[in-house]
Amino acid sequence: KAPLSKSLLLVPSAISILLTLLFQHYQKFFAYNLQAIKEDFQIWRLVCGRTICLDLKDTFSSSLLIYNFRIFERRYGSRKFSSFLLGVWMLSALFDLLLVEITQYVFGITINSLPSGFLGPVFALFVPFYSSIPRMQVTQVLGYFSITNKTLVYILGLQLLTSGSYIWILALSGLVS
Repeated sequence: KAPLSKSLLLVPSAISILLTLLFQHYQKFFAYNLQAIKEDFQIWRLVCGRTICLDLKDTFSSSLLIYNFRIFERRYGSRKFSSFLLGVWMLSALFDLLLVEITQYVFGITINSLPSGFLGPVFALFVPFYSSIPRMQVTQVLGYFSITNKTLVYILGLQLLTSGSYIWILALSGLVS
């Protein structure tokens, strides 16, 4: 009962697997290259680079998170959920560019490309997940650490956050947007 979430789960994952296994020479078109966007005005890279993951572990983690966040499509409806994702996708793209410029200005670090994929909206979905999904304790480990129904989602988010060098920019822009 969540067609948008299912299509976001299947289509980008299938394209990512095909690009990784069969069509490696086309991966350059799906790279989220900020230098090409700013200098050569290749705006199409925003769409391609922010939709398809080129790393299979990022694809797997984001697919599991999208599958888990399908609860929001069921709650809000497909139309409201898709407008939320589109708005967050556009805002996080703007914040990506701003954070890269701020990082270059403050720290002197030049970032030419960011990890590709639908990562900004995935990280943005953690905000309603944290605030609207109730926490229910499942079990305790060693008597001190409680395992809840949210633990696996947060662990997947942490794994996705630590999978790349500049993925923190995408995570921060998604959370802010």
